[in-house]
Parts: sequence; C-alpha cells; structure tokens
Amino acid sequence: MSPKNSPAGPGETSPKPARSRKTRRQQSYQLLEEIGAGGMGTVYRALDRELNRTVAVKVIRPEFASDLSSLLRLKREIVLASRVSGSHVVRVHDFGEIDGKALIAMDWVDGENLAALLARVHTVPPSQACDFAAQISTALRDIHAANIIHRDLKPGNLLISRTGEVLVADFGLARSALPQDTGLSLVGEFSGTPRYMAPEQLAGLPADVRSDLYSLGMVLLEMLTGATALEGLAPLRERWILSQGEKRVRSGELRKLAALDLVIRRCLQLDRTERYANLDEALRDLKLADTDSASVEVPVPLPKGTPLWRSRAAIGTTVALLLGLMAWGLHVARHPRSASSAQLYGKAISLITPESGEAELRVAAQALEDAVAQAPGYMPALRARLDVLLRLYEATSDPRNLVDAREALQRATAAGLNRSQRAVYLAKIDLHANLYFAVIQNLGGDAPLLASSADANRLMGRALETAGRLPEALTFYSSAVGISPESWLCQNDLGSALLAIGRPQEARQHFLEVTRLNPKSTTGYSNLGLAFLESGDLQSAEQSFETSLEHQETPETYFNLGLTTYYSQLYGSAVPFFQSAIRMRPNSDRYLAALADAQRQAGQRTAARQSYSRALTLLDDLERTRPLSTSERCRRARCFFGLGDFNAADTAIELIQNSGVQDQMVDYSAAVFAAAQSRRIAARQHLSVAMRLGYPAALLKVDPDLRDLF
Repeated sequence: MSPKNSPAGPGETSPKPARSRKTRRQQSYQLLEEIGAGGMGTVYRALDRELNRTVAVKVIRPEFASDLSSLLRLKREIVLASRVSGSHVVRVHDFGEIDGKALIAMDWVDGENLAALLARVHTVPPSQACDFAAQISTALRDIHAANIIHRDLKPGNLLISRTGEVLVADFGLARSALPQDTGLSLVGEFSGTPRYMAPEQLAGLPADVRSDLYSLGMVLLEMLTGATALEGLAPLRERWILSQGEKRVRSGELRKLAALDLVIRRCLQLDRTERYANLDEALRDLKLADTDSASVEVPVPLPKGTPLWRSRAAIGTTVALLLGLMAWGLHVARHPRSASSAQLYGKAISLITPESGEAELRVAAQALEDAVAQAPGYMPALRARLDVLLRLYEATSDPRNLVDAREALQRATAAGLNRSQRAVYLAKIDLHANLYFAVIQNLGGDAPLLASSADANRLMGRALETAGRLPEALTFYSSAVGISPESWLCQNDLGSALLAIGRPQEARQHFLEVTRLNPKSTTGYSNLGLAFLESGDLQSAEQSFETSLEHQETPETYFNLGLTTYYSQLYGSAVPFFQSAIRMRPNSDRYLAALADAQRQAGQRTAARQSYSRALTLLDDLERTRPLSTSERCRRARCFFGLGDFNAADTAIELIQNSGVQDQMVDYSAAVFAAAQSRRIAARQHLSVAMRLGYPAALLKVDPDLRDLF
C-alpha cells in the first residue's frame, strides 16, 4: 500500500485529498485561444493566473493522459527541457491539469513557427536564412551541452518571435545522452519526422549530435529553396547572380549563400562521420560571411503589425570559403572507400520508403550488398540490408530472401549488432518462417527486452496470434502501444488484433490513429475499411479502400475492394479486383483462393477450379519450406471444398481441431463444410464458436456459402 493511500497512524493526520491539489491546478491557467494541434494534444495561448503572465499550454489528449508510458514521455519532455538554459530554447514551466486533462505549460512566443512562415513566403533570402541558422545552431549547441539529443528538429518546432528571435521547442522526442538516464530515453524508438531525419535514424540506429546536424541541414535547405533536395541550391545561386537588386545587397546575399551552401552540404553527408562533429564547427563556417560593415535590410513579408526582420549583410572571406571547400575535397579524396560505401548506402535509403515496391527494394538490396562488400563492418548498411530482405520476403514470399536475411543477421552480429537488436531481427525472421513457437520461447524469456522494446512486444503478439492464442497476443500488442504510442505500426497491430477478436469499433479508433500518424500510407485507410467491412458497413468500407487506392496502388487494397464487392453479392464484379491483386503479387495463395471463391459464386466453374488448384500448388510449395500457419491450413481445406472434395476438406479441418488450436477460421471453415452437406445443427454450432472467437457476425449473414442458415 502506497503512503498516499495508507491510513493515518496515531498522532498523525491524513494527507489532503488529491482533489484539493487538482482544483488548484485547474484554476492556475485560463485558456484564451487555440493555437494549433499536434500528435499528443492541442496548444493554447493561456493566462497563468498565479504569476499573471501569458504562457503556452499544451493540453494532452485524454487517451494519452490515461496511459502510463505517455505520462512518462511528458515527464521526460519536462525534465529534459528544464536542463537547457539557452536563450534560444523554449522553457517548460509546469505539469498539471485542467478540466481533468493533463497539461504542460511553457514559454509563450508571440509570433509563428517556421513552417507557417514558409507556407506563406515559400523561401527566405540567404541573409535571413543565415541569421536563423546561427540562432538555431546556438540553441542546438546549448541543448547538446546539456547532454540532450533533440531528434525532431523541423520547421514546426522552430518558433519565431515578432522581433525575429528563433527558439527551439518540443522536447517530446528528445533523448538524454547520459548513460544513467535510461529512464529518459525510449529504447528502439523510431522518432522524428522522416523528411528531416538522418539516414541512421531512418535505419533504426540511435541518434546522436550529428543526427541533429543532419536535420539542421534539411531545415536550412528548405528555408532557402522551399524543398529538401540539394539540386535546388545551384539555380538559387544563379538567380541571385542575375538579380537586378542593389549591387551591395546582391553580393552580400551571394556570400551568405556560399556560407550556407558549405554548411548544408557538410550537415547532409550520408555517413555521419563525415558531418560536423559539433555545432561549434557549424557556427564557425556560418561566420565565414560575417563582417563589421553596415547592415542591409532584406524584407520578408510577415503578419500585420510585425516589424521587418533585419540581418547584417557582410563581406565574406571568399578565400576562406575556397580553402574550406578545398580542404573538404581533400578529406573526401583521402577516404574514397567510406565515401563510396556511404554513396551506395544513400542510394539504397533513397529507394526505401513505406510505399516502395518489389523493384525498388531489389535495387536497394543490391546497392546495400555492394556497400557491405566494400565495407564489411558498415553497420548502417548491414541493418538496412536486413530490413530490405525482410520487406522483400513480405512482398514476394520468396524463401530465398529469408535465407539471405539469416546470413545477413550473422554478418551484422559479427560486426557488433547488440543483443537486443539481434533478438528482434531473429524474431522477425523466425516469424516469417512460421517458427512462431521459437519466437514465443526466445522473446518470452527476455523480460528486459519486452519491458523496453515496442518491436519485441509486436513480434511476441504476432507469434501468439499465429499460434492461435489471440487473447494473450492482445496483451503484448497493448504493451507495444504503451511503450510507443506514436508508432503507427504499434497502433495498427493493436487495431488488427481487436478486429480479429470481434471488436471493430475499438479497432477503428486505432486505425484512425494510423491515418493520423502516417497519412501517406495506405495501411491505415485499408484497415479502417476492414473495420467498416466487419461491422457490415459496406459503403464506408468501399470509400476507405478507394481512399487507400488514391494514395497508392497495392495488391492488398485491390484484394480488399474485391472482398467488399464479394460481400455485396456482386461476384462477377469482384473477380477483376482479385485479378488485379494477383497481377501485382502472383504467388499469393490467399488472393488466388479468394478469386476462386468469386469465380465459383459467379458460375465460372472451370476458371474457379484452375484458381483453387493453383492456390493448392502454392501452399504445397510453401509447406516444403516451412510449416503452414493455421490460416494457411484452413485455406487449403477450403480449396479442397471448392474443388468438391468434401472428404479431404473435412479431414484437413479435423487435423487442425485435434491439435487443440482455437481459431475463428477453423470453426468458420467447419461451418461452411457442414452447411454444404446439410448438417445444419453442426454448422450453427461451429458458427457460434467462430463468432465467440471474433468472426464478424455481419459478414456471416452475407456469406453466400452460409445463406441457407439465415
């Protein structure tokens, strides 16, 4: 029993009820105006009644405030931000509540963020960008001096006051660099905004000071060009050379641009060992264009009532710039091997996105293989190659990719891959190989890893789900979301598990989170459509799948549209959707079995038999490489049923039932077989069990193989 809840002893008085403190907290802040909304909550301009000052208050969304890991993350943000005392960093004052909702109070900055400015003006002149760069670099230097890595530097987290002062905000994803601060760091967390993240962060490696420098380079590049592609710098220089403006202004801007060009290119080196070692080095190069000459004003349109921003236009030291560039060229020339490996790695990373198809992944895999051949111990390339091989297996089901992945894991382990990372990669490979009992045994015996790694919990959940232990799996999926609530993958897995046990309404909320956290991905919209489908809302399901298709053509989206059309009893119209999915993934037995069902219901019997036979061949080939999952074994039984071999179908299902596995697909399949043989009582019994295990009742009512039971 905690002291807070312990009764008072003799001569003692009980502590004040928590409500008294809560009421005081609620009355401390008066919300005045909503400023914006983010992943964790909504930001307001507010009045601090106790100190009579204007502050910014972030009110945390209730679903995060009730979660322990989210509250720990908020605590981390406050603790880390309080360690930094620099003038260009937003200070965090308080953690409290308002109307029962958790809040963080911080400095109020009267102005706007850089993202809003760039949305209005698109770009800023080099002199202004140079001024901003110096302020941001100073802030980062102060942050790093406090042994903190920001990990989420982007225009939205850079606040600009009306007087032109730039302040770095939002320590929600920051990480302490001190080894004793493990409680202030989320292990294995994929943090940041991908557009501004360093390659090592995208590859899942720990971020360091140089990772923040990469983000700085991306921000500066976007300020100058309106985009994050280095190719935009050359035409920008040409435009300033041809500018008809006053000569001194033009030459000053060109010198500023030269200094920024040097800093940006150094920050954006793919190999972090080739970037600046710290912010002092970056600030030194930014000062190459500084001088004591008179200032020159460069107007940038700002909101009404905002004064023009001023910066010093300087006479840069061209010789120093040339010497710096020559020195940098000599440095690269002395390291041709590492530069080549980094270039190959960079080429691969540019091809790896959530939307990458098989062709892009194969090119990336080859580039990473070449990079590793040149530098066998180059860990970023080793890990990226592992990830690509696993994604290739997911896209192709080609077992050779798993063989290559095991070999790649051995090489990465030999190169120094840590124990936790190795355990996670091994679980991924074993899970793809359907060795789910090995995954359960290995991860289940690693309590520290499960306590800290969202990936480990996700993999444990998938292994248990594959083993037919879905209620247990749900616990681990929930733990993954608790550890990493901003991970769309964790939200997606939990939603999928809830959908699998027949809770589509709850699943829908998690899929909506997926669309918020990863709006460009098709996954959230596709799974949201499945939640509507399993609720019986076929129209909303179709709309969600079409939205998914607008983002990207994927075989799964075509498959889902086929399912929706099938359950709408438009069997002939469902066939082209399934065929489109198969054209994109020809070796999917699942897609072929669904096509065969649609062809059978549409009266295309010959075509249906051919599709069932092809699906059985694929399943037989797959079984030669690994054990089949329960879903795959059920699918094989239903292919026998589709071919009219009821004895083989019944035998296949009985074998699964005798193994003790409890799975909704087993009883659903048994119900279909019993209904076809006019064993109505047995069919209804199996349906009752299937629904109890989570099979959606709404779909059973529109299933053509069960129409005689309803």
